[in-house]
This record gives sequence, C-alpha cells and structure tokens, in this order.
Amino acid sequence: MTSINSIQSNNISTATKMQLQSLGGDVTSVTSESEAEALIAKLKAAKAGSQTKSAEKKEDSSAASESEVLSEAKSLAQALGVEVSTNDSTDEILSAISTKIQSLAASSNPSDQQLAQTYQQQYNSLVQEYQSVQTSQNSMYTAMNQVSINNKYSLKL
Repeated sequence: MTSINSIQSNNISTATKMQLQSLGGDVTSVTSESEAEALIAKLKAAKAGSQTKSAEKKEDSSAASESEVLSEAKSLAQALGVEVSTNDSTDEILSAISTKIQSLAASSNPSDQQLAQTYQQQYNSLVQEYQSVQTSQNSMYTAMNQVSINNKYSLKL
C-alpha cells in the first residue's frame, strides 16, 4: 500500500525535492510543486539574511553600536512581518520578534517551524550582539564614574 507522503511527494520534481532538502526543508511538509517552491523561496530568504548578517559581522571586527543593533532588529522584524514603531526601543522590538518566532515554532505547519528555526538563529545572534553593546556601555559608564570620583579626590571636593 502506498503512503500519503509518497503520493504527495510524487507531485514534486526530483530537482525541487533535492533543493528543498539541501536547504533543510521537509519534503513531506508540502503537497505540490508550487508549495515546495514557495517554501524554498522562504528558506532561501531566511538563510540569505542569516549569511549576510554573519558576513557583515566578520568584516567589522569592532563592536556594533546600539543604533546598528536597533537597525538590524527592525530588519529582522520586517522580515518576520512584525510591525514596529519608530519609537519602539530595541528591547521592545526584540520582545516582539521573540513572540513571533515562538508563534511560528508552535505552528502545526512544518514549513513555519523550519522558518522559526532559521529566524531563531538570527534572533539569538542579534540578542548576543545587543547584550555585548549593553555590557560595553555599562563598562564605559563605570569607568567614567571612577574618573569622576578620582577627580573629586584630587581636587579635594
């Protein structure tokens, strides 16, 4: 007896199946050639965004600024279809992105779950970069405070 998955996957060309598998897609999650091509396009877009971000980070060895992290967060939010205001803070945007990724991961649609995994990697990288910026800023403020205290002592204030 033929299984449903083998019937469904017979509607998809071998080249499309191979391309979908090479991108980490699940052939059994799609039922037609057009669905497979749409999933391939989504996976390519998500992976291209991830690769571009990692390539940019390797080129720029200096620490990112908070505005750069905010810009990257807005780009990721836009890719996920999350609406953000120009007044939203980085924390608010990251929270909205996390919520959207969690909803994709909880979806019963395997292609949404795969997209969630790809976007989760980008999100984790962005959060790590943001935490690094916050740590650098805190260190700078601590150093400035120490200089201020030393100046007070030296001036006997």
